[in-house]
Amino acid sequence: MSTFEGQVALVTGGSLGIGRATVLEFAARGARVVIAARGVDQGKALQAEITQAGGDALYLQADVAKTTDIEALISETVKHYGRLDHAVNNAAAEVIPAPTAELSESDVENTLNVNLRAVWLCMKLQIKQMLQQGGGTIVNVASINGLSGTPTGSIYSASKHGVIGLTRSAALEYIRQGVRINSVCPGLVLTPRRERRWANLTLQEQQEAKDGLAESIPIGRCAEPGEIATAIIWLSSAESSYVVGQELVVDGGLSA
Repeated sequence: MSTFEGQVALVTGGSLGIGRATVLEFAARGARVVIAARGVDQGKALQAEITQAGGDALYLQADVAKTTDIEALISETVKHYGRLDHAVNNAAAEVIPAPTAELSESDVENTLNVNLRAVWLCMKLQIKQMLQQGGGTIVNVASINGLSGTPTGSIYSASKHGVIGLTRSAALEYIRQGVRINSVCPGLVLTPRRERRWANLTLQEQQEAKDGLAESIPIGRCAEPGEIATAIIWLSSAESSYVVGQELVVDGGLSA
């Protein structure tokens, strides 16, 4: 079991779903964790949960759609902890599925701004800090939709294809300088975001929707956020020290 004692990890979109599970996993393994998220209540509650358990966590409110928030996030992380060893770029836009010709310009701009541009800017500042201190790791959360097309998800899919391309290119640029970069590609995960899509359904309809998704996956169920977090932790650890510029698919066989 990898430990991160004395190391600092930053997770964007860190208060819910995959981000929250990743924050808790880093903290359980001894890391000092920065929780970056828009939701103040959830972020502060998670910080309190970790500190009450004897860990070290800091919540910073951040909207990655805003350049100033990203700049402040990296600056405050280094100001508070003195360094940045691991970064997980997990924040993503809330995208409503729609056919390509029915998307609005604002839909496209928001998706690309949060899912791709923000990942680039986070990486830019994270890499600069890691180069100053001698190295670090970055894991970008992409998607299996970044490996293929998907109906009613063209811009989301395009943004995640972009994350994978960005990850591969940056990984080759900086590995010789000690910054190791990879991505993880989750399949269908039971997160608050997915549950919000079912909010207008009855309990029976929600269960039918879950069963329908499960039936489409070879393993027979959706992933739990913690299963994706475990993959992120591995990519951040010394155990994956020879893994560079790769996308780790965690999808229960869906894309096999």
